[in-house]
Amino acid sequence: MKPRRAVTPLLVGAGGLAVVAATGVWALSGGLYGCTKADRELAPTLASLPILDAHPSRTRPEDERYSGCDDDDGFAYAGQYYRYTTSRADVLAFYRQAAEEDGWRLESADSSPSPAPGSLAIDTSALCFEKPVAGTTAHLTVWFPSDLGDSPGDYGLDVTASHDGAAWC
Repeated sequence: MKPRRAVTPLLVGAGGLAVVAATGVWALSGGLYGCTKADRELAPTLASLPILDAHPSRTRPEDERYSGCDDDDGFAYAGQYYRYTTSRADVLAFYRQAAEEDGWRLESADSSPSPAPGSLAIDTSALCFEKPVAGTTAHLTVWFPSDLGDSPGDYGLDVTASHDGAAWC
């Protein structure tokens, strides 16, 4: 009788350890941190959006299109950098029209979103648009690295989205 009493607590303890271990594996593989499988699969969809190919005639693509999933914040992203030889105002006017024609809705606009000296850059988007993409809300940002003191003559288009709502401009 005594060995039988010892087996039950051992089995319950082993089962409890298995649950704890499985929970740990789940949490480390994206359950509590990082990107979900759905968001990882969303990145190529974002990279194929036609708006990332749209640009004013006096601009040219820089480098390759990029995409992926931000494990720190848990959202999919895609983007493209461009070099411009036209005015910043012309770039912004172009995207206001091109994004609207492609079904994007203007969420916010700040033609010069430079952070205050000595402050942290929170939002450097000159234009921010929203649009439903693949069952979630995607955010399109037009931004200028020069607002952060970097790369004058360049601008970027970024699209972010997440199935859990963690994406923003």
